[in-house]
Amino acid sequence: MGQATQQPATHHANGHSHAHPTISPATYLLVLVALVIGTVVTVWTASMDLGAFNTPVALAIAIGKAALIILYFMHIRYSTWLTRTVVIGSFFFLIVLFGLTFADYFTREKTHEIPSLYSPDPILKQQ
Repeated sequence: MGQATQQPATHHANGHSHAHPTISPATYLLVLVALVIGTVVTVWTASMDLGAFNTPVALAIAIGKAALIILYFMHIRYSTWLTRTVVIGSFFFLIVLFGLTFADYFTREKTHEIPSLYSPDPILKQQ
């Protein structure tokens, strides 16, 4: 993608100066085009029967598009190491929570249907 240029240092009230990168409009346009292409590929692959690979392919495309959004539109690519660490840690925690949720869901026992008073079964009507 395009390169970021450094703006002149800005001085804050506490005397520290920070250089803030400026991302060119061409970079934003390239990221937008990549996101649109990713959306078209997502729709195209959704119409295909990939068998067991339907979900992994859809997730891979979604992760790629999310990475572009996070890196460029949220400016994480040019952020400090602390910001990057927080973002990576947040996603790791989200993956752990999803994993625990799916583990709970897939290990639950299947419950039987609760009998109704209007059931056609004559034994249930006697109770």
